[in-house]
Amino acid sequence: MLSVLRHVHIPIEVVQAHSARRRTALGLTLVAVAWPASWLHAGPIGEFAFFPLWFGYILVVDALVFRRKGSSLLSRNPIAFCGMFLASVPLWWTFEGFNHITQNWFYLGGEEYSTLSYLAISSWSFSIVIPAVFETAELVGSFGILARFSQGPVLPVSNRLLAGSMALGFLSLFAIAVWPHYAYAGTWICLLLVLDPINYLRGYPSIIVWLQRGDWRLVVALGAGALVCGWFWEMWNYWAFPKWQYSVPYVDFAKVFEMPLLGYGGYLPFGLEAYVIYHFLSGMVGRAPKVYLHIGTPYPAFQEEPGVAS
Repeated sequence: MLSVLRHVHIPIEVVQAHSARRRTALGLTLVAVAWPASWLHAGPIGEFAFFPLWFGYILVVDALVFRRKGSSLLSRNPIAFCGMFLASVPLWWTFEGFNHITQNWFYLGGEEYSTLSYLAISSWSFSIVIPAVFETAELVGSFGILARFSQGPVLPVSNRLLAGSMALGFLSLFAIAVWPHYAYAGTWICLLLVLDPINYLRGYPSIIVWLQRGDWRLVVALGAGALVCGWFWEMWNYWAFPKWQYSVPYVDFAKVFEMPLLGYGGYLPFGLEAYVIYHFLSGMVGRAPKVYLHIGTPYPAFQEEPGVAS
């Protein structure tokens, strides 16, 4: 009997579909437990609910993408999937560095932890940022409506444009450092302006490469994906503890949860910045030549590695 079973061939599609169903079940279970525990402040479970809640979200969205497209971030490359969690930690600590200057948000409950515990718990929580945004962007990209953005205005790329983008990004960084009360909005675009030209020049995946072909699907998917995540971030944060609150000059009104309504606009470029920073970091360890998000094919060179674009 065992010898017969050894020769039974189970198609990989069947195995992956079964795995997707298990991801859905695990993800929904995590959300079902962590969400009420967080809002009800249910002891240690509620206190540390942020990561399991978002990990559940990520698993559910990944399974939805697989169901719609037959592949997903996790099913295509589990190693790179785990790498996104690692890359998220330096990404969000970078934004915490910006916030140290701008003071646009602050945390309640963090004073209860030692410095080492705070760093460890924060890094654990920050690790979900890129996977959440990328998974949601790929889900957005699975809908046919995105095809209408595949032939938009063409960005004429030149050395002057690349240099100008980087100069504007560095100018934004300077303005944030000198006039944070006025220039804080540059936080959500300065790294995009500096790093995307570098990615482009190094041959890493970049947003510029899509735009020079007039393909705006990646921009729309990332912006929408980050905005959807932003809604869930703010909603799940509202009744949680520990939590964050905002103090944003000039737009600190008409709040939806803790976030001012106009503040949600910052999520749109943040999705692009997450993409750019991820590929900049992954390029430093030799992973950037792979196109990870499946939202159309920007140009033929990205098809050299089988299965990385669709």
